[in-house]
Amino acid sequence: MTTVKVIERNGNTFKVKGLDVLDGTPLIDIKPYTPPYDAVEGTRYPDWVNKLEY
Repeated sequence: MTTVKVIERNGNTFKVKGLDVLDGTPLIDIKPYTPPYDAVEGTRYPDWVNKLEY
């Protein structure tokens, strides 16, 4: 599993940064960023994420 930065979304197509794959490789599953488990410095996320109970 890799944490990546989402650069752009157009319908069901995502452009991401930081994923080590070939262009055009399909993404099978997308998981949300969860601050208690993913420690990436400088990450921005909506305020409602802080209200989630894990």
